[in-house]
Amino acid sequence: MNTLDQDGLFWLAAIAGSGLFALQFLLSLFGSGDGDEGGDGGAFDAARVKWLSKQAVTGFLMMFGWTALACSKEFGLALPWTIALALLAGAAAIFVSGLLFKGAKKLHSPGSIFDLDQSIGKEATVYQRIPKTGTGKVTVLIGKVIHEVDAASLNGEEIESFSQVLISKKIDEKTLAVSPVGKS
Repeated sequence: MNTLDQDGLFWLAAIAGSGLFALQFLLSLFGSGDGDEGGDGGAFDAARVKWLSKQAVTGFLMMFGWTALACSKEFGLALPWTIALALLAGAAAIFVSGLLFKGAKKLHSPGSIFDLDQSIGKEATVYQRIPKTGTGKVTVLIGKVIHEVDAASLNGEEIESFSQVLISKKIDEKTLAVSPVGKS
């Protein structure tokens, strides 16, 4: 393999890997993309990430190309050493990206999602006035997290902001029935 051919191969890998990296970065930055992040509207599903994902291939190409060019042009290493070090750098990129995605799987958090049934029987504070008919908002402490939930008056009475209320039941999947503390 002559110098022009090997440099072309190294440049192709470096430019292709860097271009794919930039494209993946921009697509993830603006919420587009298709594949390895998940197939349900952009939600990340780390369980589907494989060691040989598009990110790993991109990392391999980028590291292989730039390492080979550095070894060849800057350090003047012979072709076998250049290829060996470039392959090692590419393999390291695959390994590191796999570890990152495997670690990301452990970062799962339910966020603000909770079951309204957990709040029944607890006291809450009215955050937004609850009219006689209609809904307002209450804040309730579940575990170590304060949740803001829609609430309606159980007895059809107006409940002012900052009042303490007792959560009596769940009206629907996002609304609770409450009554002032001391009244049920």
